[in-house]
Amino acid sequence: MKNDIEQSAFGYQQLIDEVEKDQIKIIEELKYVLTGVVGGRQLSDQEYQCFIERAVDKNKFEDIGFNLGISESAAKTYYQRAIKKLEAEATRVTLRLKRK
Repeated sequence: MKNDIEQSAFGYQQLIDEVEKDQIKIIEELKYVLTGVVGGRQLSDQEYQCFIERAVDKNKFEDIGFNLGISESAAKTYYQRAIKKLEAEATRVTLRLKRK
């Protein structure tokens, strides 16, 4: 009987630990989504296109420049601006979540 209770308690604790890990993952994913949604609205069209082509499509800056009709250097600049804006938004979202 005592063994059964201990096994049940151990099983419940494992379940609680698993749920807590899932909650942490969900919060992290939510942070990324919020950063993308809010940050994406702050990007210019060119910053957004350069970011998507580089981060999502994994294109080279040379190809991004060609696709958008801009220089490779301009593509790098737009990409870096997008990264800075998204990083700033990620910091704001993180601070908001910590306050709650």
